[in-house]
Amino acid sequence: MTSPTSGRAPHGAGTRPPGPPHGALPAVPGGDRAEPGAPESARADRPRAPRRERGAPGARERASGLRLWAGTTPARVWLLSSVCVLAVLGLFGSAAATLGQARESLHVLGDDAGPQAMATTDLYLALAEMDARVADVLLMGTDHDLGSGREDALEGYEASRERANAALLQAASLAEGDGVKERNVEAVLDGMGAYEQLAGQARLLNDEAQAPPGRVDGTALETYDEATRLMHTELLPKAFNLGLDSSAIVRANHEEGQSSVAFGMLWVGAVGAVTVAVLLGLQLYLRVRFRRRFNAPLLAATAVAVLLTGGVVLTLTTSGGHQRDAKEEGLDAATALSRAGAIATDMQADQSRYLLDPDMADNYQQVYLERAQQVLYRPAGNLEAYYEAVDDAVAAYPELPGPDGSDPEDPGTLGYLGQRAQDALLPGQEEALAEVLESYNALQAEDRALRSAAEEGDLAGAVDVRMGVAHSEDGAFHAYEDALAELTDLHEGAFAEGIERGDAVLAPWTWLLHAATALLLVLIVLGVRPRLAEYR
Repeated sequence: MTSPTSGRAPHGAGTRPPGPPHGALPAVPGGDRAEPGAPESARADRPRAPRRERGAPGARERASGLRLWAGTTPARVWLLSSVCVLAVLGLFGSAAATLGQARESLHVLGDDAGPQAMATTDLYLALAEMDARVADVLLMGTDHDLGSGREDALEGYEASRERANAALLQAASLAEGDGVKERNVEAVLDGMGAYEQLAGQARLLNDEAQAPPGRVDGTALETYDEATRLMHTELLPKAFNLGLDSSAIVRANHEEGQSSVAFGMLWVGAVGAVTVAVLLGLQLYLRVRFRRRFNAPLLAATAVAVLLTGGVVLTLTTSGGHQRDAKEEGLDAATALSRAGAIATDMQADQSRYLLDPDMADNYQQVYLERAQQVLYRPAGNLEAYYEAVDDAVAAYPELPGPDGSDPEDPGTLGYLGQRAQDALLPGQEEALAEVLESYNALQAEDRALRSAAEEGDLAGAVDVRMGVAHSEDGAFHAYEDALAELTDLHEGAFAEGIERGDAVLAPWTWLLHAATALLLVLIVLGVRPRLAEYR
């Protein structure tokens, strides 16, 4: 009899697979079933299920957290504070750069280009004095007591030579690195040696010939003509050009410096305005967000930023004004007056040459007129008309003759002592210029007397007039030099004072700018720190 269970699977056999043999490894879900007895290498070579990246969800969470934090109040406070700090640093940088430019411009004018211009002008004057002294010594001849004496004239020559050497040395040191100027200085130095040799030979020849006053030896005159030709065709033009170049450098440096400072002032003003704006923006945000009416540290920071910006701009404006006054009312005026003295000195030498060389007398007379009109110009076709024009101008001072419409061809009273000198006057200097003009007019009166005596054949009288003009104690030219030196000193003092005032205005900012910047940063920290502390 068949069992009831035969031919049927046991209960539950249709749903449960048969288990692994005893000792076999269980199957790996999602993979191949491990086979018993398989080598390790074979099992290692089997493909594995891909691993899930663990970092991706963390990076996304951090990025999401950063975005969430950026929208919080602390993040916005930090951002606004950082912008304020950057603005303050920008204000510091622009102010420091512009103040540095102003200092450099003052330094160039006061210690470099300005002194160089004065040195080259003094060189021209010293060279002109050397030639005038030689002409006077030759004119004296054997009478060594004429005027202030031969010995005084020779001492003046040596003093002028030393001044010329000193001016050359200063010009050489200031022109170092400029090839053109260095070559000009070397040319003048070499030419001075040649001139001194010729001038010494002319004196020696005239002494050996025992030439009487006013009648120089022919050979000595030829030698002196060669010397004065060298002076007027080589040395004086080069010295004058050095002066013009120096003045051009002063003008170019001044204009460049003023332009740079003006641009810097605009930059400082713009950055200062940005700084004030971001500080106000930070205060406004804190007021709205935290419902506080005032933030004292930030209000103080805003006030400091306003004062700092305004202070720097005001300082630059004031310093630029002092620099402009130093150049225009000081250096430019003093240089022009020095040139007036140098040209007038050469005019005195023309008087001596007029008497020394009768064959060239007309030429020297015309040269005298041309030089005189450089000093003080009034329309005149000859010396007689010039004497009258100068006398009228001096009598009309301080209302110098000018173009009033009655004569369209009259340009006015020009030259170094004309309208230019009057425009450069400082308060209280009117009398000093009046004395210069009066002494210059006295020189023209003496020149008229000298030429009148020479035209009448009174050579001895003409020589006496010339020696009286050149007298080192009470001569007309000595009075002119004294009056001119007094006015020149006033302008040189204005130059030095302008440089000193400019430096004095800028000096406090060497530490004040750093202190104000540090104070601004501290105030910003004090203003935002309590608000950030509320979120800790």
